Order: sequence, then C-alpha cells, then structure tokens
Amino acid sequence: MKRGVEVNRDVFYIAGFDPRSPKYYYSIFKNNINKTSRIEQDKLNLGKLENVKVPKFKIDYKGAQINYSFLAWNDIVAQHFCKRFFDVFGALFLFFIGYTISGVTYMVAKYSRTQLIAGYYPTIFMFLSYFIIGLICYAIGYFIEFSWLWVVICLGVVLLGTRIVFYIGQKAGIFWLLSIYRFCYKYAKGEIDKIDERNESFANAIMQSVKDGKADEIMVVAHSVGTILAISTMAKVIKKCKAQGLSTANLKLVLIGGCVPLTSFQKCGDKFKQELEIVANSDITWLDLSSKIDGACFFMLDYVKRSGVQAKRSPKLISVRFFKIYDKKTYKNIRYKWYQVHFLYLRATQISGGYDYFYMVADPLNLENKTF
Repeated sequence: MKRGVEVNRDVFYIAGFDPRSPKYYYSIFKNNINKTSRIEQDKLNLGKLENVKVPKFKIDYKGAQINYSFLAWNDIVAQHFCKRFFDVFGALFLFFIGYTISGVTYMVAKYSRTQLIAGYYPTIFMFLSYFIIGLICYAIGYFIEFSWLWVVICLGVVLLGTRIVFYIGQKAGIFWLLSIYRFCYKYAKGEIDKIDERNESFANAIMQSVKDGKADEIMVVAHSVGTILAISTMAKVIKKCKAQGLSTANLKLVLIGGCVPLTSFQKCGDKFKQELEIVANSDITWLDLSSKIDGACFFMLDYVKRSGVQAKRSPKLISVRFFKIYDKKTYKNIRYKWYQVHFLYLRATQISGGYDYFYMVADPLNLENKTF
C-alpha cells in the first residue's frame, strides 16, 4: 500500500480492565490524535461517535478510510471490580491460591520482576494498613486499659481506618490491580459469566468485516487485560475463517501493554492455552508492544514459548521507548508513575519518529511497513 492510494481499514479496539464506556475512550482518542507528533492535522478528518450496537466512528487521513469500532465489555468489568470489604479480602485469598500456591508467582518472578511487585503491592498494602490500625488499637489500650470503652473506641478506629484504606486503595489503583488478578485467574478457570458469549459477539463483528471484503486491513487492537480477550476472540475468528474457507491474510492483531501470562501461566488455563495455540499457529500479522517502565505489563516476554504452547511462531515483540517520544522533562515526571505509564500508549506523543498509536491505526501504510 503506497501513500496517496486510497486504503480501507477496519480497526476493532478492545479496552483493558476498565468500567468506563467507549464514549470515554473516544474522547481520549479525539483529544490526543489532535496533538500527537506523527499525524498531520491539516489532513485529518475525524467523525463523531455513532452509538450503535458496536460503537464506532470514521477517520479520513491522507486517503485512508478507517472504520474504528469499540468492542465493549466495560459492563462485565464493572461486575468484577473490587468495591466492598469482602470483595477485597476474597480477591486476596484468590490471589494467594491462584498465584502463590499454584506456582504462577514463581513464573512471574522468573520473567517479570515489575509484575511481581505489582502483584504483591495490594497484599502488602492491606497487611501494612491493618497492622497500623492494630498498633493504634493496642496503643489506645495501653493508655485507657483494656475495657468495654476500649472495645468501642477500637471498633470506631477500625471502621474509620477501613474507610481511609478503601479510599486510598481506590484512588491509588491498588484495588484495580487486585481486581485484575482475580479476573485473570477466574478467566483461566472459565468462571467469568457471559465472557465467552461476549468474545463470540466480538468475533462475529470482526467476521462481518472479513465477509464484507471491503477492508484492505482488519486490525484488532487490544490494551492491557483486553489482550487476553483479543487472543480468545481472534482464535474464534481464525476457526470461523478456516471453516468457511475465508482468507486471514489481512487480519492483524496488535497487543499493547498486555498481561497474557496472568492467564496463560495458570495450570487451570487449558482452554485459553488452546486459543493461544490457534493464534500462534495461524498466518496473521501479530505484534506485541510493551514498555520497560510499564509496571502493569510483561515487557518483551515470549509468553507463547513460556506458556508451553506448541506453536510454530510467537508474536513480534516491540519495545516502546517512551524516553524517545517525550521530552526529558515529561519523561522524568512520568518515569516512575506506573499506573499513568500503562495508559500512555493511548496518548499523544511529543517527538516524532517512534511509537505513535494514532499513526499506527490511521496512517495509510499497512502495519507491516510502519516503523515504531
């Protein structure tokens, strides 16, 4: 595909573990594409979000016509987000069973220290928080002696302390991480209600584009936990194409800031490993982009090989070097803010030449010819 030649591209975006709607992600896209470094603004025309069954909008850029669709699952995320007291402690118990006891923690420690830190961050936070609350209660007992008054005061301290702990946990993204680990473990076990039906609906939407035959490229882009759903969805698409004698040559899978090993490393994740194997044995273009400073992804990890999947190939691993696409002041400010960095893939860049999400999905060049 050459510049100046009209290109039709269908992009299907799967967000991460986020209860926010496609409207939110459209606003991020709209605001950032107008500021990013590799897009020429005078040649860009961005359409409005259409709130149909599959929310979508159109992009017209340098002769490229892009249909950008959101494959939404934020309603399912909302159902599995840790909000209440027993949710959090239940998730901590599942983390202990599903990751520590099962041996997944050992695998994570072996291949990704940042993920190991992220994994135990909620556990350490909760332990230290209630340890401090316990010390406060003990200190109160030292001054007023242990009595019914002490019990009443301590109950008040525990209740107030719990409210503070939960406020910090929500604001700092600690319970978000805990929710992700619980979700990925249950996903591997096949215990997430309606998720298979949702992946099937995603596959059907993509298949509609395949059958339509108008798109030169069909690009499935997924971020964070959405990369796990993308593997399952793409496996269904590949199976459907094979059954119907349809080509998969123009199918492209792009995983960004992914955490596939949280599911593929699970001993109970045989179904997901079979889906991963289908994708890995296909001929689709498959990229996996990650950053060393992203604390919520597995940086440059060949999870196909490490998960023990029998496959002829792995995704092309690409390092996103944020220090090359942001000025020194900005990079210094975000360097250790892992939560912010995890969403930086979807933001405007300051320096042209490296990774740029909007260049990747909107530029007329096909995916294989783009530089990151």
